[in-house]
Amino acid sequence: MDEKTQKSLEKTLKFHASGLRIPEGAAKDFIDCTIKNVNKALKSKTLITKKDLDRIVYKELKKYSADLAYVYINYDKII
Repeated sequence: MDEKTQKSLEKTLKFHASGLRIPEGAAKDFIDCTIKNVNKALKSKTLITKKDLDRIVYKELKKYSADLAYVYINYDKII
């Protein structure tokens, strides 16, 4: 994942975490672990789509916070 995409993803996840009132330290840990695991999962792929990225982020984020994962994947449907 390139730097721009990573920063954008981190910003989005922080926004959703603050909306769920997840403590800042815990949210940072969730996000850092998620991004690290997403980068590992994407290493073997040469081309990914937004949908692929969203699916992988959701799968990894769900391990740490099911609520945050749900809001991330369904944000456009919720609002």
